Amino acid sequence: MDATGLFFALPVEAGVGGIFVGSNPVVVQEGEALTHCSAETKSPCAGLQAAGKKEMDARGSTGKTRLEFTLCTFRTAQEASRAMKDLAEQQRKPGAQDGTPPKPLTVDCGADETDAVQDGGRSHVVMRIGAVVAHVEASGAERGNVEHAAKVRVARVKSVAAGINPDR
Repeated sequence: MDATGLFFALPVEAGVGGIFVGSNPVVVQEGEALTHCSAETKSPCAGLQAAGKKEMDARGSTGKTRLEFTLCTFRTAQEASRAMKDLAEQQRKPGAQDGTPPKPLTVDCGADETDAVQDGGRSHVVMRIGAVVAHVEASGAERGNVEHAAKVRVARVKSVAAGINPDR
């Protein structure tokens, strides 16, 4: 998936329930994408092609219920798998505030690989869909809403990868 496909694979507000409002999606390539990926995964992100992000807040929640979607595309599924595992490892580290490790979270979303944890009021779902790594970070969202957001993420990536416009 190239940078244009990555842009279309990022979510639209209606796709995650219509109660969210968000920023415009941001897609970066090359050095800027590598800097972002390396900072998040603490790894070299070999094969990275592009990265994108979209943030959304629930209407009227003043930041209490927030979803952040990050996508990274790689040359191969193997490179994506390595980066996905590195990112998941970072999310499983104990929280800086209290030192308590996050709790495993079961999320059934249809990705090729999934690793999810909950740390207090934050949930992290790290997925691999082919050669794409997707990260859904949710603050103040119920588990069912987190799983729905992850399923929407997987469906959009698969649609774009198949050459289908996910918004029609």
